[in-house]
Amino acid sequence: MTTGGDPTPFERTLVTAARLVEPHGVHFVGFHWPMLAMRIARRLHAPHASVVYENGIVEDRLTPVLPTSPSDLTSAEGASTCATSVEALYMWLGAGRVDIAMLDAPIVDRRGNVNTTVVGDYRRPRVRLAGSGGGTELASMGRAVLLISSSVNPRSYPEEVDYITSPGYLRERGDRERLGYKPGTGPRWLVNPLGRFRFVDEEVAVDALHPGVEPDDVRAAFGWPIEVPEDPARLPEPSADELQATRAVLAEARERLYRLPDAA
Repeated sequence: MTTGGDPTPFERTLVTAARLVEPHGVHFVGFHWPMLAMRIARRLHAPHASVVYENGIVEDRLTPVLPTSPSDLTSAEGASTCATSVEALYMWLGAGRVDIAMLDAPIVDRRGNVNTTVVGDYRRPRVRLAGSGGGTELASMGRAVLLISSSVNPRSYPEEVDYITSPGYLRERGDRERLGYKPGTGPRWLVNPLGRFRFVDEEVAVDALHPGVEPDDVRAAFGWPIEVPEDPARLPEPSADELQATRAVLAEARERLYRLPDAA
């Protein structure tokens, strides 16, 4: 555990994601890093934000114990609503009652498609991954989708994913509209150790980089010729309060047996 000194790239990632949480918004929070980013935001500027989990729990305060997944019933203690996945996915997400949807993105391509199903051919994969959970519905119906990744490995950012588990802007410009997805849905941000990215013309584009990240670092991480300004905008370093909140949440995550990056 890091107890002092400069923030790590992973800590910067979580802080940057947490800053995007709306103080009084409704957030559909997926498994893994979104849960940590949301908990950090609750300790800082968004104690009254609402969280919808895919199992139907609606959480409206900082819980005493960090849930290990959206299905961990520790989040149900004192929750305002305990329903089912149908209510979560369709009464909240599908009905447009969610302001931001937050999704872990271990493999994401230039159009924001996320793969958590297979590496290689679907019928003969080199690696079979964990699968969707609620990720397909979250990316299909969520507005202002925030993708969070802890990786800077080029294998995490292919030009085109092998399999679309959670749809971004699919294969061609305008695909979401042609296929009947609701207007305003789809990815808005990607946050990773390099910085914050936006989707411009339905593709990943640099918004602002973390301190110390150079344009060549970004070019080396992505599997396509991403355009990077030579003098990109910079994100501020985490404040003392942000760093303290982040390290407190990471300590909780270790106690709850989260598998964290080595340099977290």
